[in-house]
Amino acid sequence: MPEVIEMVTRTPAEELGTYNHTGSLTAGKLADITILDRDLSVRATIVSGQMVYQSKQ
Repeated sequence: MPEVIEMVTRTPAEELGTYNHTGSLTAGKLADITILDRDLSVRATIVSGQMVYQSKQ
């Protein structure tokens, strides 16, 4: 799973030249994250530090 996470976060940001402000949860970077449960269902999405989606379950 760690390799998959890097493949969908850091790698695309580096390829797009945006890793200095996206692609990881680091202080000073944009706070964009999707939170999944054990079944890989989306539980919440946060964009620029703001909750934009939260499942009702």
